[in-house]
Amino acid sequence: MNFISLPPTGLHSKWPLGGPTAVALCVMSMLLKMPPGSGTACPPKCRCEEMLFYCDSQGLQRVPNNIARGSIGLSLRHNSFVELQNDQFASFGQLVWLYLDHNQISVVQEDSFQGLFKLKELILSYNKIVRLPNTTFSQLINLQNLDVSFNQITSLQPEQFHSLRKLQTMHLRSNSLRTIPIRVFWDCRSLEFLDISNNRLRSLARNGFAGLIKLKELHLEHNQLTKINFAHFPRLISLQTLFLQWNKISVLLCGMEWTWDTLEKLDVTGNEIRTIEPMVFFTTPNLKILLLDSNKLTTVDAQIVNAWKSLTHIGLSANMWACNKSICALASWLSNFQGRWENSIVCASPEHTQGEDILDAVHGFQICRNLSAATTQITTGYTDATQQLEATEYVTKLTSIGSSTEDTENPTTETTTAAAATAEDIPEFDNTLFTHRIITGTMALLFSFFLIILVVYISRKCCPPTLRRIRHCSMMQHRRQMRQARQPMADLSTQVPYNEYEPTHDEGALVIINGYGQCKCQQLPYKECEV
Repeated sequence: MNFISLPPTGLHSKWPLGGPTAVALCVMSMLLKMPPGSGTACPPKCRCEEMLFYCDSQGLQRVPNNIARGSIGLSLRHNSFVELQNDQFASFGQLVWLYLDHNQISVVQEDSFQGLFKLKELILSYNKIVRLPNTTFSQLINLQNLDVSFNQITSLQPEQFHSLRKLQTMHLRSNSLRTIPIRVFWDCRSLEFLDISNNRLRSLARNGFAGLIKLKELHLEHNQLTKINFAHFPRLISLQTLFLQWNKISVLLCGMEWTWDTLEKLDVTGNEIRTIEPMVFFTTPNLKILLLDSNKLTTVDAQIVNAWKSLTHIGLSANMWACNKSICALASWLSNFQGRWENSIVCASPEHTQGEDILDAVHGFQICRNLSAATTQITTGYTDATQQLEATEYVTKLTSIGSSTEDTENPTTETTTAAAATAEDIPEFDNTLFTHRIITGTMALLFSFFLIILVVYISRKCCPPTLRRIRHCSMMQHRRQMRQARQPMADLSTQVPYNEYEPTHDEGALVIINGYGQCKCQQLPYKECEV
């Protein structure tokens, strides 16, 4: 008789069995020892890879019944889910990721994700969710990525994200949020990325971001914020990038003294900024990228540009820059800026400077008489003592001249007035004008030299036979003069007179005058001379 051992179930550990019955019980024992779902078939129209199930675009309204309970990943994208019921995923305790995006979900029950303690990624984007219960995510203690973007959520509950201590990224963009509750992110101590863009936020609470001690990137663009106070961000001690573009911000200010050492990039493009307090940039001493394009700035205070010491990239285009005396501080800083800006910075007023680059307008219209001196004053806070002494001496001389020629009726008052008027009109040394003169003179000299070379080159190329004949004629004349000088002066009768050849009018004549006399030669049609 055969005995077979069975798992301890409260029965005897050995049964006397024989024949086919023993074989059947052996098979049953093996099935009991197999891991859950190891013999489960893949649901119809789904794609299965070991313990990963992809049941996308099947028009499903509930989870298929024959999905293994031990599955690790479940994708139900692009289906027709309308509601997530309580304990709907309770039997999938091994799930690591769950994708439910692109459905028609409008209702999420409070315990919909009950039992998903191992879940690390939950995607609920592109649905119609209006409200999330307060404890929806309370049991997702290992969740690292949460995406509820592109829904219709109007508000967040005070304890909406409590217990999500391992969460690293959160996407809330493209909803209808109007406010951020105080301390709503208090438990999100590991969060590094937060996107609340494309909502309807009008203001930020002072403690709205409390607890986000590891946050590095914050997106608040495309909202309806009208004022940004940097006093709302002192809890973000690790933040490096802040996006605030395309809101309705008109003022940037800082209501408290503190130092934001970690912030490196600030983007406020496409707002309505007219005023910026210098304290904003005193608070951010390590700022490297500042984008202020497409705002309504007309000028920038000298204290602000003095605080832009660490910038490597700046955007100031598409503003309403007034190119008058108030622009000198910005122009001085730009002329010494070693970083880069992508778009041109042009004047919006006055009318005669519209469309001109700021630096071109400052130099061309002499808006800032001594740009280098202004730059030194901004960066160092003092002026050169030598320049002050020379200016004082110049004013003294002009004052003495003016006082000697004026009427004596009221000398003290008139002398003081003349000195004040003269002090305002002191001519200043313009390095740019001096440089332009040097360049102009050099170019004129080079042009003259090349012109002479060109004339010589053309002459040699166009008339080489004529030049050779001219040289030959000159040499013959010189030799003749030398022979005549050697003959005795007394024997004049024996000399054969020299008959000059007179060319006809048709032949033409080329007359050459040199240092020894006159030589006439005939110019033939092929431009050669016969002597």
